[in-house]
Amino acid sequence: MGLFDGLKSKTTPTFDPQKAIMTIVIAAIKVDGNVSSEEVGYLRSMCARSPIFANNSKDEDDSVIDFALNVTDQLGMEAVQQAAGSLTEELRETAFAFATEMVLADGIVGDKEESFITELAEMLGVNRDLAHAIIEVTLIRGRGV
Repeated sequence: MGLFDGLKSKTTPTFDPQKAIMTIVIAAIKVDGNVSSEEVGYLRSMCARSPIFANNSKDEDDSVIDFALNVTDQLGMEAVQQAAGSLTEELRETAFAFATEMVLADGIVGDKEESFITELAEMLGVNRDLAHAIIEVTLIRGRGV
């Protein structure tokens, strides 16, 4: 018998909007493996462009990223579900858009990524038409010359 038997359910993370969105985005990045330095660069760019993270210092961004890395390592998709449940409908759409951007950042969408984004849309309550529009706009924004 372990010391945490019957107590683990009482140790749940607390999600504010930044931590919730970052958890969802980090989970999206992790779908195809580890988090690369290029993906961290995209993540920092996302933080700088978003009003949700714009006032953070680098250390504050690092703290939110570290939280998301840890909680997704520990809880996997349960972390995504908990994070989703803590967000308003509008911020769920925002989280979906950011996750989509990260999945499409390398220009390749594998089966695991497609499956994750489909499941994420359902989990976040993003309807199919809106999800499709977000994906299409993200592809348009990611076009090279």
